[in-house]
Amino acid sequence: MMDVLPPRVRELATEIGWDAFWLLALALLILIVVLLYPYIRNWREILSRRAVRSMLRGALQSVFGKRGQRRVHGWRLFYKMRVEVMLQTPVPITGISRFTKAKLWVDREAFPRIKKLIRRARHTVVIQMFIWKDDRLGREIAEVLCDVADRGVRVSVSKEAVGDVFELHQDFLGTRENADGVWKRFWNHPNIQILHETRNDHAKVFIIDDRILLLTGMNIADEYHEHWHDYLVELRGRTFVEHYLSDGDLPGIGGDARLVINTGHRKEIRPLVMNLLRSAERSIVLEHCYMSDSAVLDLLIRRSHEGIRITVILPRQSDVHHFANMQAVGRLVSEGNMKWMSVFLYPRMTHGKILLIDRRKAFVGSANLTTSSLDDMGELNVLLDGRTHAAIRKLREVLRNDILQSIPVSRPPRFQWFWRWLTWLKL
Repeated sequence: MMDVLPPRVRELATEIGWDAFWLLALALLILIVVLLYPYIRNWREILSRRAVRSMLRGALQSVFGKRGQRRVHGWRLFYKMRVEVMLQTPVPITGISRFTKAKLWVDREAFPRIKKLIRRARHTVVIQMFIWKDDRLGREIAEVLCDVADRGVRVSVSKEAVGDVFELHQDFLGTRENADGVWKRFWNHPNIQILHETRNDHAKVFIIDDRILLLTGMNIADEYHEHWHDYLVELRGRTFVEHYLSDGDLPGIGGDARLVINTGHRKEIRPLVMNLLRSAERSIVLEHCYMSDSAVLDLLIRRSHEGIRITVILPRQSDVHHFANMQAVGRLVSEGNMKWMSVFLYPRMTHGKILLIDRRKAFVGSANLTTSSLDDMGELNVLLDGRTHAAIRKLREVLRNDILQSIPVSRPPRFQWFWRWLTWLKL
């Protein structure tokens, strides 16, 4: 068709075509720069020798390392702690957890509580952590552990190597090379045992004296304490500790609190999440940082058409997984029954993983609503049950305030065609 046009017209069409091409390329370049700006701004830190080494080590260990199982470590720690309880405390083992109790701590309440309980430890502290950064909070926790180890408390730290990817120039393993200061004491203390392994374990757990179990979505880093919105659950009772350290092989406690575990051989979290969503009679409230699992989204959409009130709270701008979140928002808003479906974007980064059913059942812990978290990674959550439960009452109040601060979404986000590609990359 171009051949029948006069030469001048063909020349103008070619020039316009190239102009359009370069404008499109420029727009795409600007979009990429805008998306990568938070990382480009910190390029010196990202490209530092320590950051590159940390990212490469975490990536290689994630791909090639032996994941192993928490089972062997759990049993070893369990028997070690049981012997130490028998030898070092006058309280009978059967009476250590006479009264079980669950408390909820939010945002900046969490780490002061963790440090307070660690300082009170009499004989044992166990920590399972995904990310532990060499920043102010990371050094404070290390110092507290050194102080309690100085008076004879046994400290066991299990650090997940996959989390090193997110630590960049503040990586935990790099602190082993420090020649002085708190990290030198930490790595060389005879009462502190440190395991740095690739086990694909995303749980964040603190155990104090075989009687207190703290589970959370918070890693040990400044942003979790100072800026991000997240939760910590404190459980009192030896049965909780035994259930966790045995990977669920020892029976858990019933009643108003129950641990739910994902390990190499036990996958309890997805079945419970789906069952909770199916069993809701009146309302479902979700506050999560990362949500993209298609089965969960399908079920939420279906339940909205069945007349169940659905409220979803996601961060307005998450640190990672943002485009996958926005893709999920698009599906919920476009496919759900908007008479019963409400979606909100929280103004700050919320790192919580909250599921509240009928205002009386709360599911809290480390598991995200992503396929890898629900099916593959090690995770630990707790199911709390009871409308008058103090922790659930507090959670309802926090969620109410979060909704008041958030921005309602009434239409699907734009440019979903581009986000589908970034969603596939889990960005």
